[in-house]
Amino acid sequence: MLKLLSALVLVFTFLLTMPINSAVAGGPKVPSCGTYKVLKNETIAGQAFPKGTYVVHAIGVPCNKVIGKKGLFARFLRLPDNATLPKPWIYLAGAVGAPKFSAGQGIGFRAQRISP
Repeated sequence: MLKLLSALVLVFTFLLTMPINSAVAGGPKVPSCGTYKVLKNETIAGQAFPKGTYVVHAIGVPCNKVIGKKGLFARFLRLPDNATLPKPWIYLAGAVGAPKFSAGQGIGFRAQRISP
């Protein structure tokens, strides 16, 4: 009985310490910066952003630098369609989920369309 109990404790400890897949767990674990309305179909670094409302999440950068008329997302939307992003920003083409922009490890934001 003691061996069974020990095995169960070990299994539960393992399950509790396993990393959670963020795609399954519902995306970013930080509060959103809010929403941003894209008024017409746009392209940023070759990535389509159809008109609609987007929820924006920032990591390692203040929300007021990302969202709003003077924020990074608005600035990127105003760039010509195939223009490169201002340094050090890059578009993470291989990222899973919403489009992601990064200025280095732990610094970036994502914008996910939530309604047309």
